[in-house]
Formats: sequence, C-alpha cells, structure tokens
Amino acid sequence: MKNKTASGVAEGRSSGLKSFKRHAEQDNAMSRINFSNQEVRLVLGKSAITFPDGYRSKVEKHWARINDNGQFFNGPVLAASSVTTDGSGPVVELSLTDYAHYLYAAQDLSHEFDCRAVFCAAAIVTSDNHLLFGEMAGHTSAPGQIQLPGGGVEMGTDGELDARTCCQREVAEELGREFLREGARFRPVSLKYGGNLSTVGIFYALSLDMTTEQAQDSFARYQSEQLAAGALPEFDRLHAVKFDLKALNQFFRLNKDRIVDYLAPLLEAGWDEASAALLSFKAETTSPDTWSGSHVLEPR
Repeated sequence: MKNKTASGVAEGRSSGLKSFKRHAEQDNAMSRINFSNQEVRLVLGKSAITFPDGYRSKVEKHWARINDNGQFFNGPVLAASSVTTDGSGPVVELSLTDYAHYLYAAQDLSHEFDCRAVFCAAAIVTSDNHLLFGEMAGHTSAPGQIQLPGGGVEMGTDGELDARTCCQREVAEELGREFLREGARFRPVSLKYGGNLSTVGIFYALSLDMTTEQAQDSFARYQSEQLAAGALPEFDRLHAVKFDLKALNQFFRLNKDRIVDYLAPLLEAGWDEASAALLSFKAETTSPDTWSGSHVLEPR
C-alpha cells in the first residue's frame, strides 16, 4: 500500500540511488514547512547510499582539499530517502551516507546528488519572550552561520533512532545541560523538507524557565567550562531576539548573509503557525491539538 508524503502526494517507499536522486530533485524545487505536534518517527532503511565512481571521486577530491589539516572527521550521516505519513504521524526513512558527501553536496550548485541530511533543532523561548539563536564558531564547517541549536540525527548507543532524544542531546552539547533543567518544557513543532540543500529538519519548541539574561549567563559559564576542559565550543555567541515578527525581520535583514536557510521559511513565512505553536505552548493556555497547518514556499 502506498503512503502519502507530507505534501499529500501519493508515492511508494523509496530506496537506492535512483529514488534518492529523484527525491532530491523534487525537494530542491521548494521548501515545505509542516506544522504539527506529532513526533516524527525515524526508520533506518536496509541499504546505504551508493554513488557512481565519478561522483564519489568528486566528493573525495573536495574532502581532501577542505580537510588537508585533518580538522574534520568523515563520520556517518543519516540522510532521508523518503518523507511520508501514516496513522501515527510523519515518518522519515533514513539511509547512511557520510560527512564528506554532505559537505560536497552543500556547495554543489548543480545539485547532482543532494545529501538530504536529517537534522533536529530547538526553537528556544525564554521566560521573557526572546528566541535564542547560536552563531557557529570559527573552527566549524560553517563559521559565523546563525541557526537554531541542534544538529544531525544520530543513532543512539543502543541502536535507537529518536528525534526528541537527539535534539535534547544537541541542546545540552551546544548550550549546556542547564537548558534542560526541571521547568523547561519540550515538544514537537514542525517538519521541514526541501529547499536549497534538500535537508530534512525536525523542529522542537523548548520553553525555558530562565530569562534572557539568565540564559546568556548560563551559556557563558558553559563556554568557560568547555574551554577549561580543552574542548572547543560549537557556538561563539548566543543571540537573543524579541519574539515578534518585526524584531525577527530586522534581525534576519541585518544578518541576511549568515542566516541558515530554514529560518526565514520557519519564522517569517510561517509566522502565524510558528508563533501560535510556540507561544501557546509557553503559556500552556491552548490545547496542542488546536494548531496545525502547512506551507509550500518558493525557494529564497
């Protein structure tokens, strides 16, 4: 039986190079943000992604060029081979590729084989209504990029694939465990797929019981602890922006060359649904079943 994709188009399960390339070409045409409070289920497919020798050679040459000092590790990356829905909610089927492919595909303007890497990220709202964004450090693969705290979906040590666990782990690693202390509330907000890099993003809302000043102080302490332990923080800076559309518009304009591609579709074009989801959750005055919606957005 065929499943329905999150855009409502019927299609069967996909696997292998042909279907992977087809889905990447379709997704690259537009970004889709599907707002839902349902957990996204992750399923690992039976085979890894394989490419023709000619394409793999391009990936390896690019990797050798950007990693001549050995600063990056070519570890496994989980990429989406399909995005569907069933009776329990969204389902993302995953295939294994690697970080070298991810970095090559990110700069490949021809989009020969987009990686469709799957990541999770947290939209964090402080108790005084500010949204937090991290600025990537200079030693990372995207120095200066401004994004929500989060990272690639990874398999747990027990072999489990769980988006919520991955997102909470990323928040703790990037900002410190204080951000997940008792009083913080966490729930699904939306699923993003398509766009310039064809990535698939799983977004959660994290409502803090900390003010903006307390969050900044906690992050600064965590940075100091990391440096004292000989670790390099992933974020150089934590930006706090008032959670209203005008303030976000201004922040995005001022930093337009550094904003990650999903922020504008999620928080500008999707403002009505995003603000309703985040603020109703924060205030705990609205049933989670009262908001849902989707946008199909032209690429920016």
